[in-house]
Amino acid sequence: MKKVNTKERIKRAALDLFARQGFAATSIAAIEKGAGLAPRAGAFYRHFDSKQALFEELARERITETPEGFDLKGLRSFADTRAELIALARRFEEASERQQPWLRLIEEVRLTDAGREFEARANAEMLEALTEWVRTKTAGKELDPGQAAALTMNVFGGWLFYLTKRQQGVELASVERDVMLNGWASVWAKVLDQGTAALRPGERASR
Repeated sequence: MKKVNTKERIKRAALDLFARQGFAATSIAAIEKGAGLAPRAGAFYRHFDSKQALFEELARERITETPEGFDLKGLRSFADTRAELIALARRFEEASERQQPWLRLIEEVRLTDAGREFEARANAEMLEALTEWVRTKTAGKELDPGQAAALTMNVFGGWLFYLTKRQQGVELASVERDVMLNGWASVWAKVLDQGTAALRPGERASR
């Protein structure tokens, strides 16, 4: 069995404590005890300058946990927009489920200046990667960069809204997960593959 190093032990102990009782109520001594370290022996400070520094590192890992760094090159082998959308949706879903135990930690750090800064950076990087993917599709090729980014937010917004509400515990009994996923992927695959032709008279979404 692989031995866990001291820094990782500290992070695991702190993650559990921060998630259960919050940042303010968690002392460094409690973290050291949870990590199996002698209190006030200095081991903590060999790895982190402060409790705040540890807190921000853990929260950054949770907030910026994007599916495989959104390296979308692996999607090229699908050669099918609908299948690619479903693969991306599942990555978002998996990341959302991994974050679930740490929502308290994530929400706390979002209130800090550093938290807002690295969340904004992570969101910008994610949007850039997804927009680059959208621009490989017929619809994306018709647009300038700003329009392509707007289309990207529209494409993924519905699925992310669904995941957010489910994560918050909002009752979604009338919207089955598979119905939502398949409907979302089918509609946007058609738009992305056909571009403006997908909305020609007689096929407009408003009808």
